[in-house]
Amino acid sequence: MMAYPWDEAAKDVPVKSAELVTKALESFLPSSAADEVLTLPPELDKPALRERLTSLANEFKPWLLPLGDDAADKLCKEKPIYSYFRDVVLFVMECLKKLHTGNDVPEHYRLLLLNSTGSDSKGKDSTQGFKVDQVLVLRPWNDGIGQGVKEWRYANILAVAEAKVPDNVPAVKKKGAPPGFNLSSSVGVTLPTNLRAAQGQMLCYSRQMYESQPNRIFLWGLTFCGSLARVYCSGPDCVLSSADLDLRTPNGRRLFVEWLVFMSMGEDEQRGFNPAVRFVDSKAHGKHWIIDVPVLADEGYDSGCDDAVTSYYSRGPTVVAGSSFGRNTRGFPATRDVNRIDKPNVFVKTAWQHAERGPNSTRLSELDCLKLIKKEFGNGEDGIHVPILVAGGVMAKRRSDGSLVPLTTDAFYVGDILKRHRIIENSETIDDTISQRPGLSGANDEERNPLLEPRLIAFRQQYVLVTEKICEPLNTVKTADELIVVLSDAMRAHSWVLENCSLLHRDISPNNIMVVRNEARTDGPPVYGMLIDFDCAIDPTMERVARPERTGTKPFMSVSNLEGHPEQRTELNDWESLLYVLCWIATFGINDNDRSILAEIHKDNEVPLDISEWHTSNSMVAIAVKKRKHLHDVQSFTDDISDRFPISSEDSKIPDYRALNDLAVELYRAMFQNPVVDEKCRGARKRKDDGVLSKRSMYRFGSSKDSGPLSSFKNMTMEPSGTADNLAKPTSNDPFVNRAEHSTKTKIIESLKEVLTYHADFAKKH
Repeated sequence: MMAYPWDEAAKDVPVKSAELVTKALESFLPSSAADEVLTLPPELDKPALRERLTSLANEFKPWLLPLGDDAADKLCKEKPIYSYFRDVVLFVMECLKKLHTGNDVPEHYRLLLLNSTGSDSKGKDSTQGFKVDQVLVLRPWNDGIGQGVKEWRYANILAVAEAKVPDNVPAVKKKGAPPGFNLSSSVGVTLPTNLRAAQGQMLCYSRQMYESQPNRIFLWGLTFCGSLARVYCSGPDCVLSSADLDLRTPNGRRLFVEWLVFMSMGEDEQRGFNPAVRFVDSKAHGKHWIIDVPVLADEGYDSGCDDAVTSYYSRGPTVVAGSSFGRNTRGFPATRDVNRIDKPNVFVKTAWQHAERGPNSTRLSELDCLKLIKKEFGNGEDGIHVPILVAGGVMAKRRSDGSLVPLTTDAFYVGDILKRHRIIENSETIDDTISQRPGLSGANDEERNPLLEPRLIAFRQQYVLVTEKICEPLNTVKTADELIVVLSDAMRAHSWVLENCSLLHRDISPNNIMVVRNEARTDGPPVYGMLIDFDCAIDPTMERVARPERTGTKPFMSVSNLEGHPEQRTELNDWESLLYVLCWIATFGINDNDRSILAEIHKDNEVPLDISEWHTSNSMVAIAVKKRKHLHDVQSFTDDISDRFPISSEDSKIPDYRALNDLAVELYRAMFQNPVVDEKCRGARKRKDDGVLSKRSMYRFGSSKDSGPLSSFKNMTMEPSGTADNLAKPTSNDPFVNRAEHSTKTKIIESLKEVLTYHADFAKKH
């Protein structure tokens, strides 16, 4: 049931087609004024087609011929470039349709069409506020070509195209200026400003393709600066770019036409789709997705792909991807029985997960972790909710000989996929500042180095995992009380997995805490929380070389993680991440309805929210600096962070997050201002070399009259503690390092558990 790639004979068809289309295109671009005779290939030399091609060629000639003054004037604006591009694509499609007609056309052939209404259009399914300059839309082969498509959706586009005028247009318009804009394409050479802008916009606008196409695992894109084109392939960790394709030269046009032909005639895996996840629209079962999952071996921990696969059926994902880089995790409620597709009983997850090459890998895969959890969980633990594995492994594509090949980043960047496209053969990665610009990547950002050579890019495998319970995203909680219960359950599972399976999660984020609804529940809100995604998990008891390994999602990463501290990370880092998750959600909204309300309120703010700097700062270290500032003392935390949580009056539509404010402040105090640990473990800023804190940081905790279970935290008062002579000499000038010391860490975690359990119990009763 898997898609088969081209066999050797089939490879020749698009190659020959590209040669014929290129010859046809060149016949309309005479090399000299005396060259007037059109010599179309015989296969395309038909009167009606000749007339249509002539009309299109007359429109795009100024783009493809050496520049004169008149042509240069037309390239001083962006919009004519899109019209030229559209007409070239129409030319290629008209030729291909003539070459391949009848009932024997392979079903994977697709037309590539552009928006016929011009540039600056918005997809019908767009969730973003911006308009896109141009898109290449995939259409069925039997559709009409016309002038393109009048409207489009992210769900059916191949690539986003972005055009800019060249930086040095005035030089081109001077009499006697040499042809070409002299744009450099070498790694290490500063790219022209407009090309960099085009790249950034193209990548930003492409992001929703991952969200709207549940089986998309890498992206294509294009930029144009005048008559210079570039083609891009974007994967989970970097973007590969072609060299400049000068469309005013025969070689540049040949490569560009070849790419268009291969995208039109290639199979879905060449276009960037997962061949093991397929969309079907059948009369019997309607629109649905089929996911091929490797069958688990009865014993052992072999996580490689196997010839044995089981198909699962789903109406579509409830967890969607949406970032430019990272794992791009999706989650599908599904069933093995297509006749019960509307009553799913398992949850299928797909993601790009980090792995190590070779058979002797020591890295734990998420499949390994879930097998261990299943083994230790046995018949269950009261109040503990963890994912129970049903099936899973590395997804695969099938070769023409019937064998399965694992879907890995190597297979795409340096293997079977890209080697079919000569345009990327001598590829480079685009500049680091393009792929990591603020606002470009979504919530699943990961540390990466886009300047690596393709063979040195981080190795990932496309994993699929099936677990027993149907989960919903965290943003489906309906009330603050539900959120508190879900967070508490997730951290109880976190502690249980660490204690019983010796697995430290290391990636606490909203995407990895799921909601499981149980309307029959009588002891509290009809929800409980589940911690998922153990891709970053490690066994903390294993000896390993200390290294600044950064994993996680930037707004929720601990300060030590952001700064790349060489010390081994502990469960305290995950609790720190939980505090950030709570603060982020309580600021921007716990669900879609609250987010819409708060977005309107935040829009009128003259000064951006302080917490936004956890995401928009231009580096991980810069985010760490902001967090140290916001977390240093209670006054900073409340002024900058928790006081921004919405508090509503009785007749207001503004959500009331008083309970989240109380929880956040008490978790903060338990972690950063805990009275049961040494003074040197409090706060967030580093001390001076002599161990002296700033005056604002010298606090001691006053006694509380509250006799409840949280008497250490509920009504803390703070007073100056006197002089620095009263302070014990710290072992480090960094409180984050000091808190990670074993005895201190244990005390803090006990306090954190007490705080969260108390609030969860209160939420269940109310």
